[in-house]
Amino acid sequence: MRRALRQGVLPGLWVLAVSVAVAAPPTPLKQAHDLALAHAAWPQGRSWLTANKAKAGQLVIPILRRCLPESPEDEVTAFSIYLRLSQKGKVLEVVTDIDAALGRCMTNEAPEVQLPKAPREDFWIQVNVAAGL
Repeated sequence: MRRALRQGVLPGLWVLAVSVAVAAPPTPLKQAHDLALAHAAWPQGRSWLTANKAKAGQLVIPILRRCLPESPEDEVTAFSIYLRLSQKGKVLEVVTDIDAALGRCMTNEAPEVQLPKAPREDFWIQVNVAAGL
């Protein structure tokens, strides 16, 4: 009986946990903004940003280009991108102040991005960019 429970229930619970994690709603813009500000004010966060913010900006540009539609307009818009990093430096989530769909696209495209180890899990940073929209 115990073996049957382990073989049936435990894998079912794992599938449920994974589906809940995948279906988690995106972080609200205000929360991402506030956390990025708080982490930038923290001494370890400030140190990480001083050493790595330029690299983060460089790595996010190709992802942004893949997610933006080709636009014949020459109008450039400045906006912020908020990145939630794992402690290992992987991008876990992207939130933008332009459009939620853009943030979702960038989150889907971001697994290839590797930044230096962050000072904590769920470390938020703000990257300011300008692009033709």
